[in-house]
Amino acid sequence: MTSLRALHVASFNGNIGDNANHNGFRRKLMNSLECDIEFEEVEMREFYQSWNIRDFNSDEFINLCNSFDLVIIGGGNFFELKWDYSYTGTTINISNESLDKINTPILFHALGCDIAKGASQSTISKFDKFLEKVTNSEKYFVSLRNDGSYNTVTKLYGDKYNEKVYRAPDGAFFLESKKFNFPELNSNLKSVGINIVSDMTDIRFNTQTTEDINYEEFLDGFANVVNDFLENHSHYQIILFPHIFSDLNAIYKLMERINDKFRRTRIVTAPCLTGKGSEEYIFGLYKECEFILGMRFHSNVCSIAQGIPTIGLSSYKKIHDLYSELDILDRLVYVNKKGFENKLYTEIEYLINNLELVKDRYKKVNEVIETEGNQFYNKIKKWFHGVTSNES
Repeated sequence: MTSLRALHVASFNGNIGDNANHNGFRRKLMNSLECDIEFEEVEMREFYQSWNIRDFNSDEFINLCNSFDLVIIGGGNFFELKWDYSYTGTTINISNESLDKINTPILFHALGCDIAKGASQSTISKFDKFLEKVTNSEKYFVSLRNDGSYNTVTKLYGDKYNEKVYRAPDGAFFLESKKFNFPELNSNLKSVGINIVSDMTDIRFNTQTTEDINYEEFLDGFANVVNDFLENHSHYQIILFPHIFSDLNAIYKLMERINDKFRRTRIVTAPCLTGKGSEEYIFGLYKECEFILGMRFHSNVCSIAQGIPTIGLSSYKKIHDLYSELDILDRLVYVNKKGFENKLYTEIEYLINNLELVKDRYKKVNEVIETEGNQFYNKIKKWFHGVTSNES
């Protein structure tokens, strides 16, 4: 097979991390299948109740799937078990009857299974029945990304799916970025990249214990760290990286708290870009930074993947689980806890003095991921060639 047509259902606009994910995934998939792939994109949000444009169970969607050689769903955090209205309890609201009508092989690629936002017994049961369906037919290939999702499924269902669901490195680990003439850079200053967020503050900063802090307290403490860093290290500037539109709100709130002298002269904000190709620019700019402080999942993934030292700013379980799976939990600071400022500043000073040491560690991490990735994509190749040869 020299070429094939694939229907790719995922999120393509609004979050640059998704673009990084697809960038690496598609490259690895084409290399593995040893063919050109023509991807037709269908935006996952068109299936959301809030958008209400498409329906997984419509004849239109089923017929569309059957007009392609391969259907890909993901990657993305689409196995969130919070949707009681859904047949599967997840974003992928498709019935067994609809699945039976789709003859094209379906690859569920590197999906995130998340219960941090809540999961009812109904959604847990529905997802169990869905997994039973798709893991007992050669027509489907189901994989979870390396962000703790595999452990979540094991926590919910024991070892029931251990041999049936595959663990996949997030596609962004295989990202290819590009070098541009970046106007954000200053030839007289080294750069540190920062990604902070303002979404899900009720979950990230829930103050359930006496050790927890709220979002405003985080901003105050983080701004103090930034001010101290710029005061003590005159040869550095900071580049703020928004990944989605609401990150701009976080950046604004942070900038309000920054010394005006630094705000005007030593802090720049990268553009808020999304869509195909935008990841090549933004994560190319990441590579120009000495190190990255990141709150978002793909801020950390794309840094680690490119060998850029990081300090993971953990306020959500997914970030902890990522660093845990990569066995680099010491690179994490829990910024929703009292006293995080001292820990964070200590880690910054450590990085400045030990950049090459951390780079060497990340090189070894990426060697493991590359090996795991090759094994995973070889399994996809074996599955796809097997299922398509049975059809012919």
